[in-house]
Amino acid sequence: MPQAHTPQVPDARLPARLHSAEQSRLALAEAGVHFAPVRHHSPACAFALRALIEEIRPAAVLIEGPADFDRLLPDLLDPHSRPPLAILSQHRAGSADATLRSAFFPFCDYSPEWQALREGHRLGAKLAFIDLPWAGQQDAEDDADNSRSLMAERYLAHSDYIAALARQAHCRDHDELWEHLFELRPRQALLDWRRLFGDTFAWCSMARLNYEDDVLAGEGSLAREAHMLACIQNWRARNEGPLLIVTGGFHSLPLVEALASAASKPPASEMPHSDSQAWLIRYSFDRLDALNGYASGMPSPAYYQRVWDALLDEQAGDDSRQRIATQFLSAIASETRARQLADSLSFASVSSAAQQAAGLASLRGHPGPGRYDMLDAIHSCFVKGSLDDGQAAFLAAVRSQLSGNRLGDVPPSAQVPPLVAQARRLAMAHRLDLSDSLPRRARLDLYRKPRHRARGRFLQLMAYLDSGFVRHRGGPDFVNGTGLDLLFEEWEYAWSPLVEARLIECSELGSSLHEVALRKLLDEEQALQGSGQGRSASRAVQLLARAGLVGLGEQLPRLFERLAEHLDEDPELSSVVTCGQRLLHLWRGRELLGLEQHTQLPALLQRILPAALFLLPGLETCAPERESSAIKALLGLREFVRLGASQAGLEVQQEALHEALERLAARAPAGIAGALDALRFVDDRGSEEQLANALALRFGPGADSESAVRYLDGLLTAAPELILRIDTLAQQLNHLVAQWDEDTFVRHLPDLRLAFTRLKPRETGRLADSLAALNGMAAAGLDNTHHELDGNDLLAGAALQLALGRSLARDGLLGWAKEGLDD
Repeated sequence: MPQAHTPQVPDARLPARLHSAEQSRLALAEAGVHFAPVRHHSPACAFALRALIEEIRPAAVLIEGPADFDRLLPDLLDPHSRPPLAILSQHRAGSADATLRSAFFPFCDYSPEWQALREGHRLGAKLAFIDLPWAGQQDAEDDADNSRSLMAERYLAHSDYIAALARQAHCRDHDELWEHLFELRPRQALLDWRRLFGDTFAWCSMARLNYEDDVLAGEGSLAREAHMLACIQNWRARNEGPLLIVTGGFHSLPLVEALASAASKPPASEMPHSDSQAWLIRYSFDRLDALNGYASGMPSPAYYQRVWDALLDEQAGDDSRQRIATQFLSAIASETRARQLADSLSFASVSSAAQQAAGLASLRGHPGPGRYDMLDAIHSCFVKGSLDDGQAAFLAAVRSQLSGNRLGDVPPSAQVPPLVAQARRLAMAHRLDLSDSLPRRARLDLYRKPRHRARGRFLQLMAYLDSGFVRHRGGPDFVNGTGLDLLFEEWEYAWSPLVEARLIECSELGSSLHEVALRKLLDEEQALQGSGQGRSASRAVQLLARAGLVGLGEQLPRLFERLAEHLDEDPELSSVVTCGQRLLHLWRGRELLGLEQHTQLPALLQRILPAALFLLPGLETCAPERESSAIKALLGLREFVRLGASQAGLEVQQEALHEALERLAARAPAGIAGALDALRFVDDRGSEEQLANALALRFGPGADSESAVRYLDGLLTAAPELILRIDTLAQQLNHLVAQWDEDTFVRHLPDLRLAFTRLKPRETGRLADSLAALNGMAAAGLDNTHHELDGNDLLAGAALQLALGRSLARDGLLGWAKEGLDD
């Protein structure tokens, strides 16, 4: 439990270096150079900064942020800019094919950097970013993530000093300690900016003293601070009037020391060049939230936004924090009811939690409940049992409310790539809600509503570009041939900063969604041509389907020609058959895919069977390990012929197929021969006597056991019901197995088990009864009962087992029960 806070760190405890730096900071302030050491996204720092700017009226405000962001200042200061928003910077180091790296520099209403910009501009101050450009920061670091934040605060989280201070104050981590010492100061205390920034300087400087220079050099801090120092010196040399420097507190100590010791040095005249690109984009609370992986600044942005609004409201009163806590507790309870959770929260629970939060705040010396007071009250009054025990849905509700889903906005004049603007324009034209970052569902009636069909094409396009905007949740899939009987298509979509980042990354491939999709399609086509795996008709037809789905209709004639080339040269029967099946899928969806007018589609369908018949003789030398895929191809070919005649009106020569299969059966390996014999019988091209003779040959005296098992597997793959319909098959199988010795039986047992998986459980039971009768056993002697159990039955059984164990342990019988089991 945190002790009542002391607002200022005692000077007596400060090391000599920090005490000296504090004196230098105060001396610089007397000379007109003011430092505001801040924590990113801190309402306390932002509110104190407003008071500082109002009092000193700076001539220039210098802000920690890549210097190449200066060109975005007009957009940031535009009245239409509404946080949360962010500057997205992207840079490709080295060659053109190097990994594109992205970084976000986010703002919310209560970000000190945002208030420095807006308040400084209001008072007519000059504004500038002074940090090393993003490209330079990458070069300065030993390692860099592909996507990261430019406001990382990992130093504060890992500081030994802050960890020790947290333990002394009985706080769980640096976040709780920060709230305890800074965010929970009364409004009047936050207006005392000299005291607050003196404390933040001490706080962050002590964290800085934990790190060696070689560590800071390796991750780029020293290079960044050198650039900031040069910028400050330049501004100091040419600026008249007070200078305000707003940086993350971790960097304030070395900057103050350098300025104090190098006041007479000439300013740097040349700054590093940057070849990175930067845009102002919308950001969202859920991306800003540290609980969702954002590693810089304050967590729970929706909560702190409410705190910030109360700070700005002079009429809010002393009970504003209690009202905020009660509002969030009520909202969490409402969401549990909206989510229909089993333990939905009542009004009594909310009232109890609100009282608990107020009591904790009073006990800890807070002017009202803070975030941690509220979280502790939630844990105490809302959570039943362990947090790890089935509380995922409840925790999601808590996170959802504290995080929020607000999505910012940028002015129409913002320097946004055309691709992002087009995607937003089309999304809104298709009546998709982009007002926040909440996931939403879209259900499309594809066959009856042209407007839905157009919307689906747009969603397919955004999915194809891997934009992160949409996710297919159900409906017909004409690329993979699934769900074709479904009439409705379902999508989930959500606009987020990562969507804009991904679209900006795609911008180098084209200036429109259509151009980017075409470039991606052409790249896939080229990869297909040069894959080194030979022609593949099955993959070529997927490209064709994709082009139709995403609206690249002008590419269809050429892709039909490309598919014809692959079909002529494809050496794999399975690929040709799969191509035929997918062409039938396209025929079924030809209206949705814009293929009605393309005569190449029925022409290609007519060419599938001749291409397959040409490849059939190759199965005569099929290796045993490839028999399964070969049988699947044969079954697919048979199905293609049947469906092609009924659905697409194909004039197929079934007799030619039957003749080819007869020729193959005479020379086919065992597994394929079993499948062909089964198909001959099923298609009424062979009698039961012929099948019995084939079985006798494969299973009779002197038969090779391995060949017989492969034959059985092929037969059951093609027509598993035959083993129950034809008595001689079970008899021959029983006779064959009876001749095996134990080693042979054990060797083939896995293959037999695999073969019988083609049967349904009840069919397996019937076969077991039949085999039992053949061997003189009563069916009652076999335990072939099939038990239908669902998930609830399994959970109930597990709970019963745990209860029994606890009961035995309570009565001292657990050892006895174990001995009985061992016996």
